[in-house]
Parts: sequence; structure tokens; C-alpha cells
Amino acid sequence: MVNIAKGFNNNKIKLAHLMNIIYKWQIKMNKKIVYKTSILMTKLSDLILKTINPAGGTSLPGMVARKISPDILSYLVSQRKKELISITGTNGKTTTSGFIASIIKNNGFTLAHNRKGANMLNGITAAIVKESSLNATLDVDYCLLESDEAYLPKLTNEIKPDIILVTNLFRDQLDRYGELDTTAKKIREAINNTSSAKRFKLLLNADDPIVSNITPDDKNINKIYYGLEEVIIKNSNEEVESPKEIASCACGQKFQYEKIFYGHLGFYYCSCGIKRPLPHIKAKAVVDTDCSTLDISTESGEVFSVKIDMPGLYNIYNALGAIATALELGIAPNDIAKGLSSYDTVFGRAENISLNGKQAIIQLIKNPIGATEVLRTVNIDPNSRLLIIINDNYADGRDVSWLWDANFELLSNHVNEIVVSGVRASDMAVRLKYAGIDPDRIKVIENMDKALDYSVKVTNNDEKLYILPTYTALLKLQGILRKYNKKSF
Repeated sequence: MVNIAKGFNNNKIKLAHLMNIIYKWQIKMNKKIVYKTSILMTKLSDLILKTINPAGGTSLPGMVARKISPDILSYLVSQRKKELISITGTNGKTTTSGFIASIIKNNGFTLAHNRKGANMLNGITAAIVKESSLNATLDVDYCLLESDEAYLPKLTNEIKPDIILVTNLFRDQLDRYGELDTTAKKIREAINNTSSAKRFKLLLNADDPIVSNITPDDKNINKIYYGLEEVIIKNSNEEVESPKEIASCACGQKFQYEKIFYGHLGFYYCSCGIKRPLPHIKAKAVVDTDCSTLDISTESGEVFSVKIDMPGLYNIYNALGAIATALELGIAPNDIAKGLSSYDTVFGRAENISLNGKQAIIQLIKNPIGATEVLRTVNIDPNSRLLIIINDNYADGRDVSWLWDANFELLSNHVNEIVVSGVRASDMAVRLKYAGIDPDRIKVIENMDKALDYSVKVTNNDEKLYILPTYTALLKLQGILRKYNKKSF
């Protein structure tokens, strides 16, 4: 009887073990069905949205995906073969990500990337799901995710990047982000979420004291710094300065500078001994009206040159951040240069287009320092026309007082008429008057469609039209340009 009882109990244990295996398998199979359903519904919603509004947003399909399967993002990115890279910071996220993507693709690798710049969780999820199959697989080498600074902690709660690149930190949309120390704390939180990963690397802009000091030195984190050594801006007025952030040392004193490139970026130091770290990847740069060159040198002794067909010192920093990332991925300098030369601009980020045979360039503006650097590019082009479009929707930031911190005085010698448009066109017109522009040379056309038509009409064939929109104006402009090109060609 004892043996029969033992046999019965053993069978019960075996049966329980078998049932547990079946239960787990069933959960796994059901979960896979949920993932497949999530992806199918997301792709359908994306198709419907594109049919209704081709220039519409990119976040709603991601919301659908996350409602059906909240962990769909982490499930998909875990299938990548190589590194997961996250880019954050105030300015340059989309362009830096675009540079990196171009380098990776040019070297024969595949990647999933939120290319259009939708950088909150819904937008990131939508972009990754778009690259996946209906069978819930993501067959790519790399994942490259641009992330909004405030959303980076939420992103790193779900996924653990192998590389985080921080471009810079400037005041931006204070009604959303608060002051810089608040933004820095959010990024620091995200780094802490991730830093325990074995191969985690943190790439930091050495010239930005807020970024380069974002984590204490005693943290066991592999930090790679990149920065500029020297900059020559052709045809530029050297006396023109960007607005400056007040960057303070941990000891409470304001940083002093040996040289400033723009804003608070440069060679800084404090009397307590803290100073700009020596970059592992550094560059000497020459910035021209339509292109820039960088002479790169690395800590290991590599020396090479690259050219980017984009204007502005801000794009030099974007390219340098991308180069630093590519080097950490093990990509050779010659292949990096080829990838940069084949870069295709993202809509609204120094994008060159043709409108009725007229040259135009679209450049997003959203904060004082970024806008000032764009205006510097306009200022050094003697054949420039200008259309500025200012909105104050939530995604732009409701507070447009930043217009008074941007250096619109750079336009005081602009010889052509300046067209202003958008919800806050009148505010922009007032700002230009106080910047020294003759009111007779300021034309207010609140309707964006009409403002664009007028601006193209008055632009001569030997001139370039600079279109400077805020974020929601840029999204609307995308739809207007689609109609406009149908009319024009």
C-alpha cells in the first residue's frame, strides 16, 4: 500500500509538472497572439491614417499597439542582433539620429529607427512596429531611438539601451520641461536605469558643461566625450553672440570660459578645479553657407576628414556626435565619411527643396539658441529670403517669450522683406520691429498657405528662401507643400 501511495504521489507530481509546462506554453502562445494582434491593428490604423491624411502624425498607431500589448516595444527591440542606441538632448536629436542611420545603412546593416522624429513612447512604438513583421518578429541589426528628454526615463523603464548619446541641453519649452536642472535630472534618472547593463556606454558632448557633468565621476559608467577644438565660420561676424545659458558648477560658482563656440558650449572651467574633459573624439571645423568640413582626431590616434552638405555650427555638433557613435560601433573612418556624404535630410531639418524652380531650405526653430544659430546661417547668405512661421500649440510650447531671447537682431541688415505667418505672426512682427527691422519690410500673412505662395512668388531665381517654422507649423507645412508641389509641377 505504501508503494502504491508513493507511486500515486509521484504521478501527481509529474502530472502537476506537465500541467505547469502546458500552462506556460499556453500563456506564451496566447502572448504571441496578442503581439500579432497588436501589430496587425497598428499597421491597419497607420494605413487608414495615411489614406485620410498623408501628412498626419505618427503617434496614434503606437497608442493602439500599446493599448493591446503594453510590452510590445520591449518584446520587439529585444530581437535586434546588435546595439540599441538612444539619442536625447534639446537640439539636434533628429539630425544626429539621421546621420547615424545613414552611416549604419551605408555599411550594409539594417535598423529600426523612428526617423520622422516622433520621440515619445507612442511615436517610438509606432516606428518599431512598422519595421516588424505580422508574425511579431523584428529582423534588424540595430535599433536607433530618438527620445524626448522628459520621456527618456519612461523609455528606459521598458528597454535598456546599449548606448545613450546626449547632444546638448538648452532651455526649451519651459512650460513643459521646466528649467535645465529638471531636464538634467530626468536624463540622469534614465542613465541610472540603464547603467547596470554590462556593455552600456554613455556618449556626452564635452563642450556642454551641463551634459558633460550629468553624472558624477565616481559612477562606474563608460563615458565617451566628443567636442570641438577649433571652429572657423566663413563670412561670419565674429562679434555676433548666441544667447547664453547660465551654467554653474556643482560647487555653486558660475563656469568661466577660455573660448565659447555658441550658447554655453565651449572650453569651460571653475576655480574649484572642475573643467571641460578632454574629448576622446575631437574635431576642427570649417562652416560655410551650404556645407561644412570636419577634421577628426581620436584618442587612439586615428585622423580623418568628413564633409557634410549642411550649414550651421549646430550641424557640426550633430555630425560629431554621430561620428563618435559610429566609432563606438566599430565602423571604420572611411565608411563613416561615406555614410555622412549619402545622408538624406529629414523633413524640416536643414532640408533643401525646390518650389516652382526656386531654392528653399526648411529649418525647424524652437528655442532661443537653436533659432539664433539658424539666423546666423541666414545672415551669412547674401541671397536669402525669409519666411518665419510661429505657432503656440502644446507641442510648440504655449509660451513664446523665447522669441525675445533669440538674436533676431542678426536680421537688422537683411535687405529683403521678411514674411511672418502662423498663430503668433503678430508677436513675431513686433519682435522683428524691436530687433531693428523697418516695419515696412515686415509682411504679416497669418494663413500659412498664402504666406508660402507669396514668399515663393517674390523669391528670385538666384535667391534662396529660408522657411523657419516651429514644430506644429512644420507638420502643417508638410501637407501644404504636398499640395503646393502638385500645383507647381
